[in-house]
Amino acid sequence: MAATEAPHRQAGFALPLALRFFLATALLIVLALGAAVVVTYVQGQRIAAQAVDKSLDTSAAVQREAEQRRLEQLELGLRVIASDANFVKYIADATSASSLPGLGGDAAPDVASMRDLLGDRQKEFGFDLGILLDGKGDVLARTDQTEAFKESLAADSLVAPALKDSTPFSGYWRQSNKLYQAAIVPLAQDQNVVGFLLLALAVDDALAKKVAKVSGAQIAFVMPVGGKQELVASSFDGAQVAELKNALDAGFDAKAVGAGARLNLDAGGHAWVARAAATAAPGEADLGTVLVLASADQIVASYQSILNSVLLAGLASLVAALLLSFVISKGILRPVSAMAQAAEEAAAGNFATRIGSEGKDELARLARAFDSLLSDLREKSDMEGYVGNLARFLPEPGQDGAPVVEVRTRPMPQPVAPRREPLALLGLEFRDLLTLPAETPPEDVLAAQLRVQRVLDTAAAAVGATGRASGGARWLFALAGERRLVDALSLLREVLQAGGKAPAAALADGAMVRGAAGSTDSLIGAPLVQIDRLLCDAGAGQLLASRQTGDAVRAVLGADAMSAATGAFSGKQFYALNPAVLDRVPAPLAPAAASSPDATVRRDAVGAATTPRSSEAARQLRDNGELAPGSTLGGRYRVLSVLGAGGMGVVYKAHDLELDDIVALKMLKPGALMDAEQLDRLKSEIKLARRITHPNVLRTFDFGEVNGLPYISMEYVRGMTLRYLLREAKRVPYSAGLRIARQLAAGLAAAHEVGVLHRDIKPENLILEANGNAKLMDFGIARPVRRSMPGHTQPGTFLGTPNYCAPEQLAGEEVDERADIYSCGVLMTEMFCGALPFSGSNTMEIYMAQMQQEPARPSALWPEIRPELETLIVRCLKRSAAERPASAAELAAALSQLRA
Repeated sequence: MAATEAPHRQAGFALPLALRFFLATALLIVLALGAAVVVTYVQGQRIAAQAVDKSLDTSAAVQREAEQRRLEQLELGLRVIASDANFVKYIADATSASSLPGLGGDAAPDVASMRDLLGDRQKEFGFDLGILLDGKGDVLARTDQTEAFKESLAADSLVAPALKDSTPFSGYWRQSNKLYQAAIVPLAQDQNVVGFLLLALAVDDALAKKVAKVSGAQIAFVMPVGGKQELVASSFDGAQVAELKNALDAGFDAKAVGAGARLNLDAGGHAWVARAAATAAPGEADLGTVLVLASADQIVASYQSILNSVLLAGLASLVAALLLSFVISKGILRPVSAMAQAAEEAAAGNFATRIGSEGKDELARLARAFDSLLSDLREKSDMEGYVGNLARFLPEPGQDGAPVVEVRTRPMPQPVAPRREPLALLGLEFRDLLTLPAETPPEDVLAAQLRVQRVLDTAAAAVGATGRASGGARWLFALAGERRLVDALSLLREVLQAGGKAPAAALADGAMVRGAAGSTDSLIGAPLVQIDRLLCDAGAGQLLASRQTGDAVRAVLGADAMSAATGAFSGKQFYALNPAVLDRVPAPLAPAAASSPDATVRRDAVGAATTPRSSEAARQLRDNGELAPGSTLGGRYRVLSVLGAGGMGVVYKAHDLELDDIVALKMLKPGALMDAEQLDRLKSEIKLARRITHPNVLRTFDFGEVNGLPYISMEYVRGMTLRYLLREAKRVPYSAGLRIARQLAAGLAAAHEVGVLHRDIKPENLILEANGNAKLMDFGIARPVRRSMPGHTQPGTFLGTPNYCAPEQLAGEEVDERADIYSCGVLMTEMFCGALPFSGSNTMEIYMAQMQQEPARPSALWPEIRPELETLIVRCLKRSAAERPASAAELAAALSQLRA
């Protein structure tokens, strides 16, 4: 008891679907929004850091641009001054006069005049410092000194390269504790260097502020003085300068300058990020460093504000999304709850619930599909109840009016008396089936086996042999009678002539016990063991035989028929058939003549063996031309009963002994066999009907002819035709009729899809199984949609049932799928309304009514008919084919929209 209650107790703790859906949705929302906020925050921080770097890069680029522009300004002034011939001549004369012996060469140059000359140029070009040097690098005059002091700059880092190469040179330059941007050029006269001119612009706060104003960042110039870094110039104001100096003292590493390091400094209560760049080439660190500083606080502050807004918006969105999720979850799952309740009621047998939904989303489609399913279940239930009630009064098979229904039970075994008789056994092994590649698809393996089976069936039928597959790729055939060895070799010849890989073969002959408990023979005897042993030693295309059997073959076909051969497996000697002998094997007698003791064989004019219908087959026919129950047709079909008979044919219920199944056999009566057109029509039916495979079409299996009797094997069904149902009830209830109409349209659409017209749709050709499934049958006058060969109905010829035929069909004109649609309209009128749309005593009266009158309105015959169904039926009955539904598929789609 406790075990049975546990599931219910656990189920009580299960959360409702709506709450679980909400929790799952809420979890996804939290994860999605949380991930979005985290990613946004992290990305914002990264973007802020990138913004700081970008600001530094931009400011550094502007600083370098300003630096380069000042140097270009200096170089321009130098080139102008150096290109002044008078200035150069004056310097040359002054320096040469003081250096020539006897001309006052020991006299000092006129320093005051040269300084005055430099002063004039300083006012003109605005440089901060100007120096004249002689060719050795000694100072001749400076703008920052009023008197001449002997001084040499030959070893200066800026002057030395110019002296060495006599070329212009520029860059940062240090004089004492001052930092300059300077440029030096040689002064030449008549291609002789007479001296050098050096001009410099001071690096000061004014310069730093000017660069800072353009770049948007703070600028600081730092230079080593007395072992520590001194602030030379900066764009900072007031107390920030002192803070910057303290920060430099505490955190500036001059060794990292060459690598363009990024430095973090605190100055003036703010966090600064600095990018350092040397003012000179590596190894000249005494010239100092340029620092480009950006306020990290200021740059990050704007991004931080955005990130804070994102966090607040994310939280607000999360709360709103959770509330909406709860409301939406309940709304979305309301139809699901309704469907669950409807399903529970349907399980209890109530199919009347309707969900209903007007939307276009998936749930609305699901609700409509659920309503459609409930409607189908209602129709199926009504149909099964209706047909089941009528099925109680069905007559037994063989009685008048008894229709056909599928039976799947096995028949009672037919005992066969055991007997001992001499038999020839022929064993064949198709080894190529065993050596197919491992990757061969299974369906291809089975198809190859089926091809072999068909060849063997044909060959065995020619000699009247009985055969069966004995496992793997082996088949065993038994032959009786005096000609059994010859017939066995004839069977082998037929197999070899069919083409394909030749099998290994074995032949044994001897007495065997033969009997059966059912429809399958059992064989017991030594030849079976001989066949197994011989097949192991036989090669492909080789037939081995035992000594006794080989001697018997030689006695019939000659001494050269057999020769000695070594077995491939055991190495022993066996008899092997000479393949050339197969051409001398006589043709087999017809199976009926060979197997019937009292059959007589006659010769025609050219000597070919022919056989009349055997007396055994004749005894099987009743006086009315029907096969008697218990008779066997072609050795395969045992007739169980007569299902129905018409003027030209009979339908039997039969047991297929080969497949152990129940089938229906449709045969022409012997009296109709002289009509070649009827025989052609029978062949046409099998060719067309075999194309169709659908649950609502009666399956057709095969065509055959035995002793001049052609037949068609079909699916066997026990149930009732629609005609029987209409005779009993006059009209069909709406739900059941709707289901039958849909199944008729579906089966007809399958036939049209493979290009087959039925041309005889009527209640007699629609059969209903006990479960209410309808099957369209009897394609006896069917033909292809597009006629491509003669032999079918010719123009002007009418075939069909007049009451159900379209006007163009009655007139013998060319018809298409819409003729079958018209017949469906007539059948639906009779099924739903209990009457035909047109009346007439003969074909001409019906045709004239169709051409001159409108069909009877379904609502006049049945006032309660649904308007949409009436509209569809009237459309199917239109006189003009162009106004009808274009296809059975279109008709099926229209019927699917109607609900019970």
